[in-house]
Amino acid sequence: MSRGCGGLGALLILCALAVFTACSDGSPTSSTGASTPTTSPGQVWLAVLGSAEDPNELDTPYAELVRSLGEGSVTHVVVSPSACYSGLPSRYDGRYVLGVWDDTQPSVRAMLDSAGTREGWIGTVASTCVD
Repeated sequence: MSRGCGGLGALLILCALAVFTACSDGSPTSSTGASTPTTSPGQVWLAVLGSAEDPNELDTPYAELVRSLGEGSVTHVVVSPSACYSGLPSRYDGRYVLGVWDDTQPSVRAMLDSAGTREGWIGTVASTCVD
């Protein structure tokens, strides 16, 4: 005589709801309890430092940026067609952009501070190109 899994099913639903509610609580907090600005899935923070119609014009600034940040940062420094990012201002349309990216705005700003440079624009973007 099996009574089914009614009680177990209800318990699983309650657990799933509790996990969903906890995970959708909002912005994550840092160890200090301060809210850390993050991105939506598939998005990153990008600081555009320069742009050009010819990507070769960005070779020297790219090399200088990587040198100032250290070789470990090379994966966070990009020269890409603006069309590879949704969310960029229209002033970059049809141009190549030099930028630094990361998952949070504070980490992007830390890279800019470390390099001693300022962005021309900073915001969240979604990459539409595959490397």
